[in-house]
Amino acid sequence: MDPRLNVIEAAQQRNAVYAYCAGLLAIKMFIVAFSTGFVRMKKKVTVNEEDAKRNMTLNTEEDPAVARVKRAHLNDLENIPMFLIISLMWISTSPDIVECHVLMWLYTFVRYVHTAVYAYYPVPQPARGICFIVGTLITLYMVVRNFIYYADFFRTV
Repeated sequence: MDPRLNVIEAAQQRNAVYAYCAGLLAIKMFIVAFSTGFVRMKKKVTVNEEDAKRNMTLNTEEDPAVARVKRAHLNDLENIPMFLIISLMWISTSPDIVECHVLMWLYTFVRYVHTAVYAYYPVPQPARGICFIVGTLITLYMVVRNFIYYADFFRTV
């Protein structure tokens, strides 16, 4: 930890970076959630009869572009909430300020890139895989650090 920061300032910085990154990830999840409907309207397709409007085609199978956005949204639902819970626990262990900023901002960045190359500008692998692996490794690192911290904590109690 930077010696110029006192404990309270360091905790405030950790909380702030968590709040910014959590907010950006939540905004991203909302955008991707609404994108499914927008892509359906753009492609003029729907799978639900009650949603079919004039100039819309009722398909029994999902349009590939719509399916891609839905998969990106499901991927977000599987990964981002778990990261936010684990990282909140990790923030409570008082990690180094620089480490905190790097990991939180890097995770946020790779999730945005992952969605971009998955749903909106599909590119061949390994771009999406690299983003997914980097985010997963950051989350696993935080899990391990939490275990180490709390294992030491329970040993001293």
